Amino acid sequence: MALHYVPALLRKTFLTENFMHFSSILLGLAALLLLSGICSTPSLFDVLRTRVEDLSEELFLRASWNDIWLNLIPRGEYPKGAGYVRSSFDIARSEPATDEESWQTIQKLSDNVNGACGLTYNQTYVGEHEVTYSPEMFGLMGPDICQDNLTMDWQSEEFWERYFQALDKRNRRSITNRLGNIYREYCYKASANADFHFTASTPGSTQPPPSAVTMTAFLGGNLPQSELTQEMLDATAIELMEEGADEPNSNGWITQGADGPEFPLYIGSAMSQRLFLNNSELRSDVNQSFQGWKELNPTLKRLGASRILKNFRHVVNRFPARWAFVPNGSTINFTATGLNSTSGTIVTYTNSTGAAVLKRIPTFVQSTASADVTKGQAAVVNGVWRDPSVAAYESVEVLNKWVFREEILMPVNSLPGAKLRPQNYFGEWQFVTGNDAFLGIDGCTGITDPLHKRGRHFAEYRHAARPIFPIYGRMILFKRCSNSFDTITCS
Repeated sequence: MALHYVPALLRKTFLTENFMHFSSILLGLAALLLLSGICSTPSLFDVLRTRVEDLSEELFLRASWNDIWLNLIPRGEYPKGAGYVRSSFDIARSEPATDEESWQTIQKLSDNVNGACGLTYNQTYVGEHEVTYSPEMFGLMGPDICQDNLTMDWQSEEFWERYFQALDKRNRRSITNRLGNIYREYCYKASANADFHFTASTPGSTQPPPSAVTMTAFLGGNLPQSELTQEMLDATAIELMEEGADEPNSNGWITQGADGPEFPLYIGSAMSQRLFLNNSELRSDVNQSFQGWKELNPTLKRLGASRILKNFRHVVNRFPARWAFVPNGSTINFTATGLNSTSGTIVTYTNSTGAAVLKRIPTFVQSTASADVTKGQAAVVNGVWRDPSVAAYESVEVLNKWVFREEILMPVNSLPGAKLRPQNYFGEWQFVTGNDAFLGIDGCTGITDPLHKRGRHFAEYRHAARPIFPIYGRMILFKRCSNSFDTITCS
C-alpha cells in the first residue's frame, strides 16, 4: 500500500460521491494510535500475534462513521509570506435607511429655476467588515514499529494494511472534529427556550479559534429547557432567508423546493425521528419534491438526506455533539466504559473554573475491557455520552459552505542555493526510521537504530480558518429528554 494514500483520500473526500463512506478498520487499531509515545515494545502496536497456535485466517473489520465536514468546508491555500495574521473582508449590504423615501415631482421650468434638471441626489453608503484570522497546526505520530518483528508475527502484512487504514481514519477524525468545532465557534447560536433568539458570533476575537466551542451564550438564564421543535426551525429558516443565506449554489447544498429554500440540517438520528413523528403531515421525500431540480437529487442522496420537513433537509449525524452542565465545584462522570451503560467510570471531571460550564462529553472512550478487546485498547461509544441524565444537551447545525473557508499552508520546499527536504502540511503520513523517529520523544531515551530497522509514522496539519459569512450558519442547543418507553402489559 502506498504511503501517500491518506492525503490523496483527504483531497478527494469533499468531492467524492459517497458521503456515507465507511473506512474499514480493525477492531481497536484506531485507539491504539494513541500509544504513540511508547517505545518499550517495538512491534506493530502490540497487537500482532506470534503463531504458536492455530489462528483464524480472517481478520474481521468494523465500520467507522465519516461525518460531513470535509465535504462541506471549501478549501484553498494560505498565501506564502502572508505572515501570522490575515484579514478577511466582506462587503456589507447597501440598503435605504427608510422604506418611505421622498421622490421629487418633476417641475416645469417656469415653476422652478432648474425645471426638470433640479434633481436632488441622495447619498448612498457602502461598508465593509474586517475580521482577522491566524493559522494553526496539529501533529500526529504513530506507534513504534520494528522491521524484524514483521518476519515472525502472524499475518503481519495484512495487519500492516489494516494499520494504515486505521491511520487514515485517525487522521480524518482529527481534521473533521476540528472543522466541526470551528463551524460551531463561528456561526450564530440559539438556545431552545421560549425566548428563542440567536446571538452573534465574534470569529476574530480569539485566533486561532479555541479548542472547545465557546458556550457562554448558553449559560445563565439561557440554558436550554426544551427539545428542538419545528417552530424553532421555522423561525430559523425565516431569519436565514432575511439574511440572504438561501441563495442556491452550484454544489446543491441549498436548494429551492415547493415551500421555498431548503437548508441542510445536521441533526442526530433520535431528534430527527422525533421531529418527523411530531410533524409527519409535513414530511416530503427528496424524490418527490424536486420536479424542477431533479439534477440535484444525486447530491442530496450522497449526503444521506432522504427526508425534508418544510425548509430543512435532514442530514443525519450518528454522533452529534453533546454537553453536560457542570456547576462550579461539581464533579461528573466524564467518560465510562461499556456500550450500553455508564458503569466502570474511568475519568471524572471537576469544575474548578469559578463559574458554571457546559462541558463537551467525549463520544468515544478507550477500553481495555475483555468484552471489547483482548490485546491493546479499543475505542467504544462512551456510556456517559449516551446517558441523557449527564450529557443532557445536544446541538444541531444548519449547514452553509459560506460560513468559513479552510486555507492550507503550503511549505517552501526549495530555495536558491539550498536543498530542502519536501514537506507536506495536509496530513500526509511519512514513515520515518532510525534515530530521527525516537530522539527527543518522551519514553524513547537510550534507543538507537543505526540500521534503520525501527520507525513510526508522522503527519502534520497546518491551516487557517478564514471567516466569510458566519451569519449564514446556525447552531441550536436543545435539551435531551430522558428515556421513557411505552410498555405493553402481558394479558
